[in-house]
Amino acid sequence: MRQLGIVLVVVSVRIEVWRQAQEKDMDDREMKIKVMDTSHMSPETKAYWKHRRRDVMRRKLFHHDGPSNTDWLNDENH
Repeated sequence: MRQLGIVLVVVSVRIEVWRQAQEKDMDDREMKIKVMDTSHMSPETKAYWKHRRRDVMRRKLFHHDGPSNTDWLNDENH
């Protein structure tokens, strides 16, 4: 029974390390999206990356502030 407990702890720690690595990877990808230079891109490509940046900012705001009752991020308000 003790060995099972040790195995569960090891698995739990590995899952947590994996989760932290995933979050770091996502943060790195999102930072690259936020600072991307679109000045040399076509209007369609610029629009695509503008939407991606907006989505990144929405996720960040929601993640840090939690759910909100306001509707200021709605597409209709842009």
